[in-house]
Amino acid sequence: MSSSHRLLRIAGTPLRRYLDPRFGAIESRLDSLAERVGALASEPGELERAMRSGWLQRVDVTDHNQAGRPPAFADFDSHAVSAAQCVVPAYLAWYRKLLPGWLEDSLARTEGGDEWKRRGGVTGAPIPLFNRKAWEWAYIAEMASQAVGSRRGGRALGFGVGNEPLPALFASLGMDVVATDQGPETGSDWVETGELLSGLEGLSRPHLLSDEELARRVSTRAVDMNHVPDDLGTFDLIWSSCSIEHLGTPGLGLDFVRESCGLLRPGGVAVHTTELELTRKDSTADYGHCAVYRLGDLRDFAGRMLADGYEISLNTHVSLDTPQDRWIDLGQAKAVLVDLAHLRVVIGDSVTTSIGLLIRKPVPDRGGSGPEVVTASTKLRR
Repeated sequence: MSSSHRLLRIAGTPLRRYLDPRFGAIESRLDSLAERVGALASEPGELERAMRSGWLQRVDVTDHNQAGRPPAFADFDSHAVSAAQCVVPAYLAWYRKLLPGWLEDSLARTEGGDEWKRRGGVTGAPIPLFNRKAWEWAYIAEMASQAVGSRRGGRALGFGVGNEPLPALFASLGMDVVATDQGPETGSDWVETGELLSGLEGLSRPHLLSDEELARRVSTRAVDMNHVPDDLGTFDLIWSSCSIEHLGTPGLGLDFVRESCGLLRPGGVAVHTTELELTRKDSTADYGHCAVYRLGDLRDFAGRMLADGYEISLNTHVSLDTPQDRWIDLGQAKAVLVDLAHLRVVIGDSVTTSIGLLIRKPVPDRGGSGPEVVTASTKLRR
């Protein structure tokens, strides 16, 4: 060893004495962490519980709940899904009409359902009830029913309908329905999942009306929501279920809602469901295939609709009162536990939930005073 190397080693001895124990401590902590993760992974459900807990800690609905109130299912306004809405008679009535037999079949097929009840599940409130897609359909049906009822001769227009039950439902209520979706040339991803409109066959719901009546009442058409044709006519009801967030950018989705409201007849309503961000974001989450709207995005949108002369009431309250409200669905992650609920879900770096947007085109005041001005905190008139 050269004299220079000896000098460097002697000079470095104090530094090694200082750093070695610290590196050793760090290594020990990493080993301990690895053991804990291994233990979680080896115990069924524990890793998943840890992941859910981590996502739940990121949820912040402070601003959402400052001015709102816990939403009731039948409130004629724009509001978010909650577990409390999923067990009221009005919701259950729509649930059974839209998804006949699904409740009983799901309970019979859900592995671990009895164990879920033993762990605190509420008797009479089965797992599949707390599903945001079912709530979206029921919300649209309830708002439409309150607004137009069984108005014979009324017209309804659905966007991005896929094979959902709503066209058949509205036809069974006496409306003439135009059911639209993107064409197969642009909707190949939805073809693979069976969610693209496949003609009247996919819309058939014999428990609601016969296929012959469906054919008389419902027509189908390929429509690009970013380029809505101008020959569709006017309608008493326009709706879409979790479609606007898939139009390419967050702005395109809200622009579509605003522009398509021009197809409403006076007194008509537009009902759309979409994603509501539950974590703090400096900008609107845009994952390419899906946008997640922040509270500020929807408040700005409501302001624009009011300025355009439409009526909209926005209740942004997000309930976290029950285990179902606090349960975070991990999305694409393989579930280890029986899912308690599908009301809040992870998309990308967001925790999101469903919110319904209800917009009404006012009837002109024939007395000459013009349309009534409402605010975003004013409940819509029926």
